[in-house]
Amino acid sequence: MRVFDSPRSMQVAEVEGRSTTLTGNSPVQHNGRAQAERDWLITLPRSDGTYLYLVFIAPENDFAQLQPTYQKMLDSLQIQ
Repeated sequence: MRVFDSPRSMQVAEVEGRSTTLTGNSPVQHNGRAQAERDWLITLPRSDGTYLYLVFIAPENDFAQLQPTYQKMLDSLQIQ
């Protein structure tokens, strides 16, 4: 995996976190070759000192189409 874009601040469920996208080869193969994937990693600090990690994974070619769905999922997240 390698960083696709620089980490940036992000607000999720009123919590200030960090977001970055990664790119790499998927363990899923097609015709014996690893497929390219993109992963969207979000890290949110918790009040107890731990972190909540969310990772949205898609084939490279499908990521842009799926990102609005991932954003809706984040928008509906409730952290207690």
